Amino acid sequence: MSNWNMGSKPHGDGSRDVVIAFQNDDSTGAMSGTVQFEGGTFQIAGNWAASGSVPGRNYSAFALWGSNQQAATQYVAATGTMIGPGPSPQAIQLNLIRVSTADDLQYGWDGKLLPM
Repeated sequence: MSNWNMGSKPHGDGSRDVVIAFQNDDSTGAMSGTVQFEGGTFQIAGNWAASGSVPGRNYSAFALWGSNQQAATQYVAATGTMIGPGPSPQAIQLNLIRVSTADDLQYGWDGKLLPM
């Protein structure tokens, strides 16, 4: 079991664009936890695959999705690659999108997450 607590670079006021707190089953790659993005907290599920765990897998990567669990639901989905060991990444390059059922707007974010 590993925990990833990572965030984007802090702004001058200390806020961050993205913060993740994941609990991972390292034996299966199953992920659960939260993503904080644009003032919302999203409960997520996903899966990660470790580099070198099978022939030809040269990079560690993951995919996840979740919702804010509200009546006017917002969904988030993301993929990323990790630098460093899967159970304890030194950095994550993340691509994220959020969509809202309240206003039909979609927001994207891409960047680097670092340990917090």
